[in-house]
Amino acid sequence: MVIWISPATLGRQVVRQSLPLPVGLLREGQSLLVSDGKNRIPASVRPLTRHPRDGSVRRAMVTFVYTFESTKPVRFTLTPVAEKSANRLSFPATVRVSGEKVTIAYEGGARLTARLLAPPRSTSEPAHVETVEQNAHFLWQRVILPDPQWARIIEVRADVLGCVLVVAHLQRNLPGDGYVPPFGWEIRWTQAPADVRLLQGTTVTPISTIPVVHSFRGGQSSTLFAGDYRLYHPAAPFKRRGQVEVWRDRSYTLRYRYWRCTDEERVAMQESAWRRAEFVVSPSAMPALKPTLQYPQSLRVDPRLWQELYEIEPLPALPPELEETIRYHHEAILRSVAIGDDWGNITSYSEDNPHGDVFGMNRLNHCPAIFEEAYRSGDTRLLEAALLWCQNFADLSIWWGEKDRGGTRYNNVVAIGGTPHDNTGSFMWRSNSAVDFCTKGFDSFYLAYEETGDPRMREALEAQVAYASQSVHADRGECRNVGIVRDFVRLYELTGERKYLNEAIRLFRELRTKLWENNLFDQGGKPPAPNLPFFDDDATGSQYGYAKPYIIGYALAGLPLLLRYARREPRLKGVVKAVSDFLAESQDPLGGWRYPHPRSSWLLLSYVIEHAWQIAQADKAIGVVPRHLDAVERVLRQRVQALREKGRLLSTVRGWEWETGTVKTQEELNALYRHPEERDFARDYEQGQIQLGTAPPEGLVYFTDALVFYLRHRPVSRLLAPPAQDEPLAKVLRRISRAGIPPLTEQ
Repeated sequence: MVIWISPATLGRQVVRQSLPLPVGLLREGQSLLVSDGKNRIPASVRPLTRHPRDGSVRRAMVTFVYTFESTKPVRFTLTPVAEKSANRLSFPATVRVSGEKVTIAYEGGARLTARLLAPPRSTSEPAHVETVEQNAHFLWQRVILPDPQWARIIEVRADVLGCVLVVAHLQRNLPGDGYVPPFGWEIRWTQAPADVRLLQGTTVTPISTIPVVHSFRGGQSSTLFAGDYRLYHPAAPFKRRGQVEVWRDRSYTLRYRYWRCTDEERVAMQESAWRRAEFVVSPSAMPALKPTLQYPQSLRVDPRLWQELYEIEPLPALPPELEETIRYHHEAILRSVAIGDDWGNITSYSEDNPHGDVFGMNRLNHCPAIFEEAYRSGDTRLLEAALLWCQNFADLSIWWGEKDRGGTRYNNVVAIGGTPHDNTGSFMWRSNSAVDFCTKGFDSFYLAYEETGDPRMREALEAQVAYASQSVHADRGECRNVGIVRDFVRLYELTGERKYLNEAIRLFRELRTKLWENNLFDQGGKPPAPNLPFFDDDATGSQYGYAKPYIIGYALAGLPLLLRYARREPRLKGVVKAVSDFLAESQDPLGGWRYPHPRSSWLLLSYVIEHAWQIAQADKAIGVVPRHLDAVERVLRQRVQALREKGRLLSTVRGWEWETGTVKTQEELNALYRHPEERDFARDYEQGQIQLGTAPPEGLVYFTDALVFYLRHRPVSRLLAPPAQDEPLAKVLRRISRAGIPPLTEQ
């Protein structure tokens, strides 16, 4: 097997990457020998997952030491060899954890003692030490300190060149909402050299007995240099909270205090949620760890490996316009990542903001597509964004309480009438309970575990699977829960464990009890309402049984995959066909879908890339239908053409009634028509309120996948050809080309 590693800096460093391995390459009792063509380098291998087909290693964390002479990619050949007995660990730094104290002692060098700053434990229950990984290159241990109110985990990762990462995980097990208590690390550096400096951005400050304070609120990093060593916090600048205080005391001992956040900052911490505080000590010559706490090299492998492991279809050759459109979507995904108190959450994209909004839908089902797009494109920034989303979700969005443990909290409880808080502008408060229809996308944690080997990701996966297996149903109020059939089928394909497939079949069988004769269904499982009235809002629509495009599309997330393994399941193929037909037929001619009813006044255009992707999943399973391709084409055309015309995507078109002043309230609009067919939707193209420049994650992450499917069946020229003058798309493009239509900054 051949890989390419691109380093961030020159010099001798630890290379540590999770590799995708082909079936049969690496088996039990084997390790890997790495060669750059001149040198043969032994590597340490930690198997993470295995191929269901034959039990060989599927993903493995591979660690070795290499001296890079430039930042150009280095080609390495990996050869399986018999695994040798592990040598006794001999690292430059000895790390010991005693209770909440961590001692780091370098042989002939620095000696630091770090003490956790956190609320005192109320129990004397002893710590439990868990070794995650131990080999000739790397040691990873977790010290688990249980507590009924403030449980904590101290995590230590050390490598053979002397880099030591220490992470404190703190859990609040008090009822209701609250804030992070004083939390951080106090470090004493005995016999520190005389030359100690704090680098703040580009400013260097010598350390004396006068304390130097650095705040992370502005997003600026800090690094303490002390002789041949440095101390830093990779994630702190992105949290926009907390500070560093450093000085020498009278005995000339170096004193260093890192506050993850201060009392005055009032960082949200809900019941059962987790917060983290990390620091890194390493030789100064070593490259810094990433904010994801990974090593800073980037990996490239044969793209066919990703195709084999994750069914990722490669992109064909594209004209420059479409290459630029794909880059736009990549950047938009990255700009959807929130910073500050909810750092890592992927919420929404706005052209006018460099980061994601505080508010988001708090559902992880769109995260696997980011992993897959990262593997397809080789853009490591996308991979890091997906990992950060998983970490944020595990800490802040999974409900870790005793009852319904592992479910997902509901998003933005303040906006729906929950308890008010005094800093709702900096954090999206979730519910302090689990909500079944929010628990989606837990297969993301499997991918995150494969990428990092982090036991927290495995624990999150197991907790959400257990909750979904017991508490998530498709026949008890939320038929959309059939969407997590995809999570279960993907886990079955990745692991070969039949229990996942059984859960997927269970969910479909539950949905089947709510199906109408035409194989469609209502969100709440109600029978179809005869003579449906016009309505333009969810509250009114919830009184009736009707097929809602936004909800019914969930069936196409996983049921087409389930068809691979349950083709004889009664009505399964019929549902895939009926729902894909319905989406194609209910689509607006502009290339979007209306909400909540197919003839409502609110035309959504930003999120509908997901519907195009859903239709593509169906056609992959049951065969390509021309009118389905037409629907996918309309979605892609409106996205591509709007970006070419305005450089911004189309978000929504709001009904002409609002723009012309015909109505001023939702109630007035609902009363304007008796039935949906009475409304003239065509007036929206020339008189509706056009909004530009924002999108939720589902309007971004599926673009490439939908495009690849489309281009397998139709030429790219159809997407790039300008629309005819009388087409709805042409009418809207003419309007956005004129002056006076500002981009929307709120969604």
